[in-house]
Amino acid sequence: MYNSTMSTWTMKDGAQWTVRKGYESITDKINLDDFSSGTNGKQYNLIKENRIRSVISVPNSNVSENGIYIKYFKRGGYSDYIKYLFVPTRTRTEWEVGNTMLSKNINTALPLAMAKKGTYSLLVTEAVINSESLMGFCQANFEGASLSEDKEAEKKKLLYKLARFIRDIHEKGVCHYDLHAGNILIKFENKQSSSIHDCDLYLMDLHRVKILNRMSCRKRRYNLAQIFNSLSSILTESDKLDFLRSYGSNTLGNITDEGELVRQIELQSSRIRNIHYRSRLKRCLKESSVFSRKSSASMKIFFRKGYDANRFAGLIEKHHNALVSGDKDKVMKRDSKTALTRLPLKNKKIQSVVVKQYKVSCVGCLIKNIFCNSAGKKAWIAGNGLSVYSFNTPEPLALMEKKVLGITTNSYLIMENARDCLEMDRYILKNFHDKSSSSKFKKKRILINYLAETIGRMHNHNVFHHDLKTCNIMVKEKGKSPYITFLDFDKVSFEEEITIRKRVKNLVQMNLSTPKLISTTDRLRFLNEYLRQCSIIDEKKKILRETINLSKTEKIFYVSSNGDVTEDW
Repeated sequence: MYNSTMSTWTMKDGAQWTVRKGYESITDKINLDDFSSGTNGKQYNLIKENRIRSVISVPNSNVSENGIYIKYFKRGGYSDYIKYLFVPTRTRTEWEVGNTMLSKNINTALPLAMAKKGTYSLLVTEAVINSESLMGFCQANFEGASLSEDKEAEKKKLLYKLARFIRDIHEKGVCHYDLHAGNILIKFENKQSSSIHDCDLYLMDLHRVKILNRMSCRKRRYNLAQIFNSLSSILTESDKLDFLRSYGSNTLGNITDEGELVRQIELQSSRIRNIHYRSRLKRCLKESSVFSRKSSASMKIFFRKGYDANRFAGLIEKHHNALVSGDKDKVMKRDSKTALTRLPLKNKKIQSVVVKQYKVSCVGCLIKNIFCNSAGKKAWIAGNGLSVYSFNTPEPLALMEKKVLGITTNSYLIMENARDCLEMDRYILKNFHDKSSSSKFKKKRILINYLAETIGRMHNHNVFHHDLKTCNIMVKEKGKSPYITFLDFDKVSFEEEITIRKRVKNLVQMNLSTPKLISTTDRLRFLNEYLRQCSIIDEKKKILRETINLSKTEKIFYVSSNGDVTEDW
């Protein structure tokens, strides 16, 4: 696959090294038993770390003036050992594919060395200077409803360049099974320049790449669907059509209707997106680059990396002390099922947290916890799941479960305190009591449209909140748009199809908990925007009729700063 005369093979301290000619000194500078030895005391950045691999970058390396990347792979259990008896390791795959791509004049990072010792392997590549992730660049420069003419022109040029780049790698038989904009670098001529005219694209993360004799139409469409998915926040329907034309729609099969071709690729993109979301939902229960876990005979803890697990145990103790003393400044709520306290946390990012305790109130609940996730674990998964789907939530920091004979009794969710936020019912009462103000009218319309769009997106992703009252929706003013977050994570589910019945249930919950300051016209505007977002405007009569029929049998009920309020229709 690559020219072996470009590299040399050697043994050093029990490690098998393959080194590109001219970089033989690498074997003296990196110890495979301590991969960070490759930094030689220089400052480095930890890019990624999980149980499978660690990645660091060394900007000012003695190996290369451009800097280096070191990927350190840790082989798993017996299954991986047996697997790599028959197939190349990830390290060897990246080494061979990288050299092959360079021989085909496809831009990628220059492989400098690879090594293997026991269950560990390591890959060293030269850093691509003056570059950044294509996804990050696009999100920073091209997100937003209204771009300037110059920005629109830049975006079109970049998408044309990207389409031709992907067409080129496909024509040369390169199939990347994880082709998204995060695995493509955009490299500029120098640090000061960010001009699309002077940029080049580089394909990275090559362990999922295969070199084929010929790329089938199916694989081409799949790669384009991956790109559409990763750039969904900046691509319009017109952009997608232009992208296919730049790529060459005649190479994608027998479909001659370009609009139909875009639709089919979009459907595949949607499936990829849903699979990706589902795969990430329960990462918070595993050891990963973001989360960690610890356990003892009586306690199990899941937490975000970057926080001290022992501090969370101290917070639980403070939580109970506040409940015992009845400290009104700290105790937010307590009943037979839950207890909430607000506690300070000295941290650069977060100043205070909320501890929510889920109690086992009966024998039936205890038996249920034997077979199902506890309420706390459901909330931990759902809170992190909402973040996966890009919905705003107070960040869940840790879950602690107390166990007796392996059965969860009490569970504690520790999450960021939603500062400077108001429950939506209180926010409406505070901001929209003056109906004569034109600025307030405009502000109310923005809130209604944004809320309808957010609920519509939730339902489009099959995310369902079983208790979507306005007291479980928090609002904060952030620039021109409101900032909306959701509470009561344990009432959120991800596995269900959102039927008409479920849509009506959420609409009724919101309708019955919204103050009458929001008029009938406002409520209809919300419904129209929601239906448009969900592309079910033809169901308007049925949904409106059922929502009205269920709402009119009850009174409006919400919470103000003075307590509970009931209003007639």
